[in-house]
Amino acid sequence: MLEPIRGFKDYVPPESEVLTWICDNFKEVARLFGYREVKTPTIENFKLFALKSGEEIRNSMYVFIDKGGREVALRPEVTPSVIRLYLRELKAYPKPLRLFYVANVFRYDEPQYGRYREFTQAGVEVLGGSSVHYDVELIELLEEFYSRIGLDKRVYKVNNVAIFRKLAMMAGLSNEEIEKLLHLIDKELFDEAAKVFEAKGRLEYSNAVKALASIRSDSNTLSEVETILKDIDAYQNVEEDLETLVKYLDILKSMGVNVIWDPSFARGIAYYTGIIFEVQVPGMTISIAGGGRYDNLSVVYGGEELSSTGFAIGVERTMLALQYLSKDLRLAVHRPAILFLLLDETLRKMKSINDAVKKLRNKGFRVQIETTLSSRMSKWLEYASKLDFDYVIIIGSKELEKGVAILRNLKKWSQVEIPIDKLGDSL
Repeated sequence: MLEPIRGFKDYVPPESEVLTWICDNFKEVARLFGYREVKTPTIENFKLFALKSGEEIRNSMYVFIDKGGREVALRPEVTPSVIRLYLRELKAYPKPLRLFYVANVFRYDEPQYGRYREFTQAGVEVLGGSSVHYDVELIELLEEFYSRIGLDKRVYKVNNVAIFRKLAMMAGLSNEEIEKLLHLIDKELFDEAAKVFEAKGRLEYSNAVKALASIRSDSNTLSEVETILKDIDAYQNVEEDLETLVKYLDILKSMGVNVIWDPSFARGIAYYTGIIFEVQVPGMTISIAGGGRYDNLSVVYGGEELSSTGFAIGVERTMLALQYLSKDLRLAVHRPAILFLLLDETLRKMKSINDAVKKLRNKGFRVQIETTLSSRMSKWLEYASKLDFDYVIIIGSKELEKGVAILRNLKKWSQVEIPIDKLGDSL
């Protein structure tokens, strides 16, 4: 029997329906916040991602030479594609420009819980918005989305990656060394990250990284961070970034958001420049969403400077989180279903029956019609029960003579007769 390629997965109901339900809810919330949908190609030029996506993503890309001799890649993320699209199609649009997407992405990672080689990202990008209030809006949108789908236990881990970037520049690290530093911090390899500074002879910065990693988030976090930075004469250089972060935290807390400042937190994607965050569900070992500010990524691709911020959720990870919280997802995606059994083929042409089916579908019922000459009604009732139908409607020659249909409620195991011309209004 042929199996999916390792790291890829088939989905069947109800999980396949839950994934669609999550995406539909995300799209609806994004639209309510003023975002417009964009779609980008699954395959892009390899350089689009190689330039700035970061060490981990570059090493896990699906890269190949196409029949035209071009080096291309299956997209490992969507943000660079959105920036490319903006530079090509949307530069003349008024800003800030709010965009959203839902797309499959590919990474050649080692498959494990919550990590697949093909998965779905749903995300938003704000292009041309420099204020911290745009970063706040991202969390506001996520809060609305998570509340809508019932993911009621969530925490936002945040930091300002500009602090690490400026420390690295003060220590004389190259762009490649800065990228390596952030990658190691993202993986919580703090001793290895400290060695990047040690290799430059900057022991004081090495000690600062270790000290930041030792801080436990509480009401004294700001004073501890300030002390560490003042000890290496770096506070003045990052004071504005700290003020931005504190302002961001204050607004989120005033909104009732469960947010934690982790001074040792970094994200492995190389283009982040400011506030960053990840969404976690207490008890789960994986994050379910993440994002942050990535000002001037457009410059990497030959464009003008552009303030930008955004995020992406992992759709499959969001489903795992709902399952972890013991949510009954079948109820979330359930659409009342009717199995319509016609025991005479000629009944398929009756206008009253077709009108009734159309009316029921317009009301939101899932109606499946079967024309059968079988007298084994038990077989069809078993079929309907296994496929989670709510009702079975039966019309045969006897029912037609009386002008009625049999309506059987499979949840209550009850049965009534209803006039055929009233079927569309009976449920």
